[in-house]
Amino acid sequence: MGRWLASAIGITIFVEGCSPAQEAFRSVQICVVDERGVAELKDLMRATAASEHLQFIDNSAQQGSDLKAMGADKLLKRDVSLAIDFHIEGNSGMGVTAGNLGLPPYQVAMGFTEGSDPADARRLSARLIQALSQRWQVETIPAGKGAMPMKSCGG
Repeated sequence: MGRWLASAIGITIFVEGCSPAQEAFRSVQICVVDERGVAELKDLMRATAASEHLQFIDNSAQQGSDLKAMGADKLLKRDVSLAIDFHIEGNSGMGVTAGNLGLPPYQVAMGFTEGSDPADARRLSARLIQALSQRWQVETIPAGKGAMPMKSCGG
């Protein structure tokens, strides 16, 4: 795994969609431990999106397929089914992206973007991080730094 890739994911996590890509105003990472944790993260993000009237998107299977097609599946220890690529999207670029590209399989970097509604974006960030903290240890990724493998998380 290249350190440059892990750094790049933390610095520029972008929300995909029709609006222009934005740099994250807040980035964190968590260790979900295992496949059950991945399912719990997906459920939490889906429920948060629904309660906030936002869209939840799971591009994990497509990302895994793309990695395999590019021959880059070694990033996920040759098991592309371990790819994580979840998004919560609102209007005007506000949302959160969660992914493990460049990280060990059960380590997830998350980046929050403001779009045109900073107040709602920051409220979403606080709410989701509070919910994440009830289940996992949440580590803040310092501004200007990238997500790096967490020593306290196997995988």
